[in-house]
Amino acid sequence: MRYIGFDMGDGESAVAAFEQGSGIEPIILPVCGARSLLSAVGMRNGEILIGESAYTDALAEGLSVRFKSRFTTDPACYEDVVRFVRGVLNDLRDGGRLAADDRFVVGCPAGWNAACRARYRDLLVRAGISAPQVISESRAAFLYAKYARTIAMDVDVLNESALVVDIGSSTLDFAYIVDGRETGVGTFGDTSLGGGILDAALLRRAVERCRERAAIRAVFSECRSWYSYCEIEARRVKEEYFTRLVDEAAPVVKKQVRVCYDGVQKLDLQLDNEEASHLVDEPLQELDGRTFAGAVREALENAARVTADRPPRLLLLTGGASRMPFFRELCSEIFETAIVISCPEPEFSIAKGLAYAGWIDENLRAFSEAIRTEITDERVSAIVHEAMPSLLPAVADSLVTLLLEEAAIPISQQWKNGDIATLQEMNDQIARRAERVLASPLAEEALAPVIRAWIAGLTDRLQSMVDPICDRYDVPRKQMRLNLTATGAGNVSVDAAGFVGLNLVGALLVVILSVLTGLLCGGEGIALVAAGPLGFLTGAVIGIIASLLGWGAVSHALLKAKIPPLLRRVNIEKRLRADSTRQKLRESMLNSLAGENSAFQKQVSEGFSKSFRGYVYSIAQAAEIPIE
Repeated sequence: MRYIGFDMGDGESAVAAFEQGSGIEPIILPVCGARSLLSAVGMRNGEILIGESAYTDALAEGLSVRFKSRFTTDPACYEDVVRFVRGVLNDLRDGGRLAADDRFVVGCPAGWNAACRARYRDLLVRAGISAPQVISESRAAFLYAKYARTIAMDVDVLNESALVVDIGSSTLDFAYIVDGRETGVGTFGDTSLGGGILDAALLRRAVERCRERAAIRAVFSECRSWYSYCEIEARRVKEEYFTRLVDEAAPVVKKQVRVCYDGVQKLDLQLDNEEASHLVDEPLQELDGRTFAGAVREALENAARVTADRPPRLLLLTGGASRMPFFRELCSEIFETAIVISCPEPEFSIAKGLAYAGWIDENLRAFSEAIRTEITDERVSAIVHEAMPSLLPAVADSLVTLLLEEAAIPISQQWKNGDIATLQEMNDQIARRAERVLASPLAEEALAPVIRAWIAGLTDRLQSMVDPICDRYDVPRKQMRLNLTATGAGNVSVDAAGFVGLNLVGALLVVILSVLTGLLCGGEGIALVAAGPLGFLTGAVIGIIASLLGWGAVSHALLKAKIPPLLRRVNIEKRLRADSTRQKLRESMLNSLAGENSAFQKQVSEGFSKSFRGYVYSIAQAAEIPIE
């Protein structure tokens, strides 16, 4: 599979191709014989002309430039976009540089909203690109920086925080990366601030100085092609000046343009240090009276505010306009603690990054799908089922403590104090109280830490399902390291009332009543009736009745009897908290929880499987591009 990165810039365009699995960096595909193609389009005798051929020799009809910067505000430029893209495709196909299954990834300004991107994509389809992927140019710049061997970056620095600053002809875009991936801030920028503004200003100032300005303005108003031609020449003067400024203190670039429309007019374009100062430091109508340098400063200062919580340690500058020395100086001034790096070939970095993006995004889509289809309920549930025996004892202990402390002991104390008349009434109130407790948040709060600790113990087995998928799709294992204590990973909601049910409440009551009757009647070999002759007499009477009528009759009578306050002075709380009592309750609880059709096991298995699969799929979707 080959991925084609198409960087359609406002001033220059480039196309790069990346072959999946080749291990070779994206290569620039020449269009109309040029690696960097002038973004110009026109027609001649019904034929689409692009790049240099659109305005050399004979000027093309309807010559248009800077159509991308007008995309969001001028629907009239839509056809220019379609014609230009179609012209690029025609040249690539005619030269045998495109294959039928090539996949296109096209860049757009980070500041374009979803509606703009959708409209742009529709135009690309109209032009002949099948299923184009549209992503932000600043993200493409980041991917290029991550993968390109030509950028000598400190990977440790990039792992911490970085800001990609992409300034082209029409926009100033940012991509903020922390820990090797775009953050929630993601990409942002100014869709109306780029080097093309200086082209227009340079041309406008040249016309104002020209003695034939009235005639030239008349030509520009009547023929858009001639205006576009002159703006292209102004851009070239600007680019030559800023390129030479890197090595020369005071370069001077001059060019005379002949405007041949209604007669011939000569227009002198000139850029030196003084004129450059006027361009960047004087108010511009395109910026609502702001200066170009001031607008760039505002955008950079806003980026500094956006990233203030974790300031970037690295600034990566890309885009053709990043060659301007004043721009690099502003970046260093505003981000004074950051390392500032410029791409060696800024005019190609976006196209190459787009080509990388196509491969990366397709790979991650396949990876996410593999996670979704291979991490199944059945596989997760099998792991849960095998580990269930280690969970049940802790669950039983938690529920025993909860029911004793919140239901049995408080109600039995009320009976002891005389607030409840009979053991039967106490029995009924404990049953109702137990059911309310199990249905309340108390039950889930009691079980949550037990279940979380148990889930954490499943990590290694669950990780063993994920790691082979990572290896298959070249996703670093550390990027999919499971954290089952994270929010949502082990978020299993347990409805205790739903799985405990009447059987366990009944078991609880049986144990409690046996404790109380034992205390009252001296059962289990311990005389726990109130001390003194009255207690002895009562115990003896109960013993005689039991021998004549049987213990069942005594138990039934005791349930309904209004036992005198004196006889209720037994240490119920101590006996209910005794190890023997807790053990009986624990055994009853375990028998129910461990049953073949246990509602508890079903709840935990289904709940964890659902939450875990959702969690692992979410981190797969967020896997993005880690820095290694």
